[in-house]
Amino acid sequence: MPPLRTPHPARPRRGWRGRLALVGLAAAATLAGMLPADAANGTIWTTLPSMPTPRGGVASAAAPCPPGQTGTCVYVMGGGSATTTLATAESYNRLTNAWSTLPPLPTRRSSAAAVAATCPPGQTGTCVYVIGGGVTEATAFTPQSAVESYNPVTNAWSTVAPLRTARAGLAAAAAPCPPGQTGTCVYAFGGESNNTLLNTAEVYNPANNTWSTLTAMPTRRSYPGAGATACPPGQTGTCVYAVGGFGGAMLGVVESYNPATNAWSPAAPLPTPRSGAATAATTCPPGQTGTCLYTVGGQSGVNAPPLGAVQSYNPVSNVWTDLPPLPTRRVGLAAAAMPCPVGITGNCVYASGGSTTALGDATGTLEALDPPEPAQH
Repeated sequence: MPPLRTPHPARPRRGWRGRLALVGLAAAATLAGMLPADAANGTIWTTLPSMPTPRGGVASAAAPCPPGQTGTCVYVMGGGSATTTLATAESYNRLTNAWSTLPPLPTRRSSAAAVAATCPPGQTGTCVYVIGGGVTEATAFTPQSAVESYNPVTNAWSTVAPLRTARAGLAAAAAPCPPGQTGTCVYAFGGESNNTLLNTAEVYNPANNTWSTLTAMPTRRSYPGAGATACPPGQTGTCVYAVGGFGGAMLGVVESYNPATNAWSPAAPLPTPRSGAATAATTCPPGQTGTCLYTVGGQSGVNAPPLGAVQSYNPVSNVWTDLPPLPTRRVGLAAAAMPCPVGITGNCVYASGGSTTALGDATGTLEALDPPEPAQH
């Protein structure tokens, strides 16, 4: 993906062609040859086969595998390079340790968000939704309102109701619907539109194919991470979290949205402020219980080199934990959680795509984290 555009010196570039250089992951391994990265230092990262199409600014989610395959797969959608926006869609199957090429996105874009949730009306099962993003054309980066869903059963895309606010660099997560609605909904928040930072929050209900506007985030930002897990101390139920991002500077701010109260609350800040990181929710590290948020990679300053920092948030203790760093430092990557590769027990965080430099040189690495014993903040 391209480097971020800089509207003025105090602010990073926008969109895929400008923002936090997002691109890369490089490395390929056969199933027999997979080895934990830096095992001598206790790092439990595994390098997996690279994506067929190197790219940054990707969106990712875990969902049932496409036709002819079993189990859960990681889907990586869209993205691009410094000069190109792609409609590429690919999936990784942990059982075969191989990638598959899927029908392309109807709308090519980068810096979108992806979520797995109930399929739209007229379909059954779980679909992958790709939300918003932007398209690079000549010198312009145009935000999109498009929302499209991929059905793993039919191997086909559907166009669903668009975002009310077109934007790129947004974040999204699935969680219980707000009061008056039932089932699981898709929450989308933050991002930017035409160089304006947004705090807009919207919710999509797959049951009726409708978006609704929610209480705005307290902090305007683009390129935050997102995930859903238990609400912070003092609240019950499942909350959606906005993690870090860019708000005039690289942020460590973490805020949670409670669907039951339609209200945002502060949570413990990221120990490493950053933007363009990836966030996923899965089983907490050893010694902790429940579901934690994992935030990986990102960028700590305008034109700064990508980070390898990895930290997890426990909503029960409201505490962040340092974990082994990414073997491949990057920004603008995507993350999704599903069972670990064959031969490794438990659930893993899969980090795909991104940029390994501040200039946005796209590569295709895929790495999986099996969380080790943590050191708490």
